[in-house]
Order: sequence, then structure tokens, then C-alpha cells
Amino acid sequence: MELKPALRSRLLGLELRRVREANGLTVAELASRTRQSPQRIRELENGVAESRTPDPTMWCAWGTEATSVINVLCRAAERIDVLAPLGLNPVFEQLDPDRCTVYVLEGTAIDRTDVTVRVIPRGAGYCPGVEHPLTRFTLADGPAVVFYAYLHRAMFTEEARHLRSAYELFECLAELTRG
Repeated sequence: MELKPALRSRLLGLELRRVREANGLTVAELASRTRQSPQRIRELENGVAESRTPDPTMWCAWGTEATSVINVLCRAAERIDVLAPLGLNPVFEQLDPDRCTVYVLEGTAIDRTDVTVRVIPRGAGYCPGVEHPLTRFTLADGPAVVFYAYLHRAMFTEEARHLRSAYELFECLAELTRG
């Protein structure tokens, strides 16, 4: 059976790799310490799951689980694009202005220096998808992850239709906010 990465497994793998590297361990050293094969450690770090059809979407209740997922993605992402019409959620950490752009509506105050802020002018016209806040985390390995913040739950997905919509939205926003 061909093993494919599932979103939950990819996130666990990203965190496992970060902790292993932070402790200065090689894959072989971690394998020896945990009595696993180096191949199994690589599989875990790559998020490989024993499923031909891994679930591309993950729902989390707000709290520790959703915040942990956001923090893992913030650390691992090469690029982060955020549509936050009314302001950036303080749960976002480990950002820097070279890799994180936040799009806000004109008149919204953002008091952070760790992001690049782009203002959407009030008369800019309609941009599909702008009615709901979302974040696109572009990862080095594998597809990007799109995050939607709902009132009681957080949704993280790699579904192709969500990725396409997010790419189109952020292209549109970049064009609207070019100065």
C-alpha cells in the first residue's frame, strides 16, 4: 500500500522534526533512542499515514489544540498570508514581515511590527472570498494549508478547492493593495 501524508500527521511530523533538530539529534540518533528504525522516524517526520485517501481537513475546538496547530504552522511556514479584515488574531506567533502579510480593511489598526500590513481600500471593489477571514500557510514540503477561524471551531485544510480559492483571493488582494 502506498503511504500518503494526512494533514494531522504532517503537523505532527513538522513538530517532531523541529524538536529533534532543536535537540541536535540526527534521525539515526532519535531512532536509536526510541527503538524505531530511521525509516520509521523519516515517515513520521514526513507525516506518512497508512491510508490511500488521507483526510485533507482537520477541525479543532478553539483552545489548546487549535492554538498548537496555528503555532506549528507559523513556525514551519515559508510564507503566511492572512486576510484579517478587522485585525490579526493575537494567537499568531513566530512571524516576521518578510514572510507574513496581513490584509486588513481601511481604518483597521494593527499594532504589530512582525508582519507586513496591506490595507484594502474601502472603495476597492469586490474580491471573492473577502467576506470571511482566512490564512494560507505555504509550506516547503507538500501543499499549503488554509485556516478558517469560525466562532467555536477552527478548520485547517489542504483540499484543492480551498487552496485554489485562497491563491486566487491573495492574488486579488495583492493587486488591490499595490501602492
